[in-house]
Amino acid sequence: MRITHCQGEHLIALTSPGASRLVDACALLVLAAESVPGSSLPPEMASVLSALFDGLKTSAGASTPALPEF
Repeated sequence: MRITHCQGEHLIALTSPGASRLVDACALLVLAAESVPGSSLPPEMASVLSALFDGLKTSAGASTPALPEF
């Protein structure tokens, strides 16, 4: 993984295995938040996780489960 910071923007370069692990982490965070009654992710965080998941799931492989809608 390489992370570059420049003028308020951040670029993350991942290998395919790294992208796959990040997709899994996004899904786990959403599932964990939904498994606790009365809890939810803040809308901004849910949006970021959803965008990461959608953007990386193709590179991570087609066998990745769908992330729940927010």
